[in-house]
Amino acid sequence: MNPLDALSAMTKVSAPLSQMDGMPALSNLTNIPGIATGPVNAITENFNLLQPHEVQPIASPTVSSNGSPNTWGHMVQQMVMDVNSKQQSATAAVNDVLQGGPTPVHEAMVASEEASLSFEMLSQMRNKVVDAYQQIMQMQV
Repeated sequence: MNPLDALSAMTKVSAPLSQMDGMPALSNLTNIPGIATGPVNAITENFNLLQPHEVQPIASPTVSSNGSPNTWGHMVQQMVMDVNSKQQSATAAVNDVLQGGPTPVHEAMVASEEASLSFEMLSQMRNKVVDAYQQIMQMQV
């Protein structure tokens, strides 16, 4: 049982506190000189915020302007597709330069470096995700 369940079970007790173990009721504590009720009320209000409320349903993934859902998996899939298209365009630019086409050499080199950097970033992101997954799997429960 977690602490919040235990605390919520304590608030659902049917017997008043004045009948439990001969202890005075909490309402009588306000009459004792030197005991301030301000912090007690603040704690009670904060405790009430911790009480279980109506469970909100999990929202479905939002849809972006281009019609694809905005989830982690879709974002990664889009990144992989972008890296792939950059590599294909760089390959096409280099082949065009090698065949004597109209593409300038510097544009082919920029496209090639851009594709290389985007692939390296994607592989580093993959490594970070795998490391995070491994750390989570090693946590004690």
